[in-house]
Amino acid sequence: MSLRAVLLITLQREPGTGYDILQRFKAGLAHVWQASHQQLYRELDRLRGDGLLDCETVPQAERPDRKVYHLTVAGREALDTWLAEPLAASPVRQPLFAKFFAWEHWPSNARRMELTALHRQLTERLATYAAIEREWFADPQALTSAERAPWHTLRLGQRLTETWQEWIEEVLEEGE
Repeated sequence: MSLRAVLLITLQREPGTGYDILQRFKAGLAHVWQASHQQLYRELDRLRGDGLLDCETVPQAERPDRKVYHLTVAGREALDTWLAEPLAASPVRQPLFAKFFAWEHWPSNARRMELTALHRQLTERLATYAAIEREWFADPQALTSAERAPWHTLRLGQRLTETWQEWIEEVLEEGE
């Protein structure tokens, strides 16, 4: 997946400013894609330059003008093309896994501290997911299939996080 595709997806439902897009990221997409402010604004400029977005300047009193981005016909077509193409399986790139290949040199105390800290972060992530589920998906059966699609993604995130926790617990139990 690319930031380009994520931005097109974000703007497909509703036009928005760079700030609006950042808020949408924080509300949901940040769990599946990370991007800095600089990356986001650079890519918005590229999309605009490629004719996939238009930008309307909206004057504001006592504030800088707002730039509201929306998909062009070409942007919609590019998104449709991307959605129709199957994705290749993504490689698992996890620096932690590399440390396991140096197990005998990885100090056991450092290993335990790192895995315990990761387990704690995953517990916090599960709490965040639970809060999102309560706020946005309190009654999944009442949602349309399009509204349920993000819920399915959330559920997968929960399951993967739980699996990570179980794996860490197994490694910690095994000890040396």
